Amino acid sequence: MNRRFSFPNPFGPVDSGSTAQAMARLSALAFWLWAATGLMQAGLVWYASDASYAEFRGATTGFAVFFALTAGLLGWMQWRRPNRILPVFGLAWALYELSSFGVSLLVGAPLGVAGVPGLGRMIAATAMLACVVLHVGGLRGATALARFATAPLASKR
Repeated sequence: MNRRFSFPNPFGPVDSGSTAQAMARLSALAFWLWAATGLMQAGLVWYASDASYAEFRGATTGFAVFFALTAGLLGWMQWRRPNRILPVFGLAWALYELSSFGVSLLVGAPLGVAGVPGLGRMIAATAMLACVVLHVGGLRGATALARFATAPLASKR
């Protein structure tokens, strides 16, 4: 049996309920990518931070792990029961992360989590760009899924 993973196009047409559900689950993938990025940042802070950040290492790592667990839970919730609220929240959060990253580049402030090396910051920014695209696809899919769910009710009236 030839089973192939088909990844839906976040900007493609939504023409069926199965496509809408697959697109709505893109937001769950974005949350899990956010969680993986948070765990990467926690690991980098714990193992690769400078000596000047040694007193903040435990709190910063704990905060990053907490956010990663929260993102993982949100991804699980979106995977189980796709809705429109979580993709909107994820999109807003990813845009906030990208805007704070851009502003810190403009004003020369330290980027993101204190103690994360430069490569980790660039990986996180790239992951947030991917999250924006996935959340847009997830929002489109969740909206279409809600529309397909209410379509039979409208035709019965």
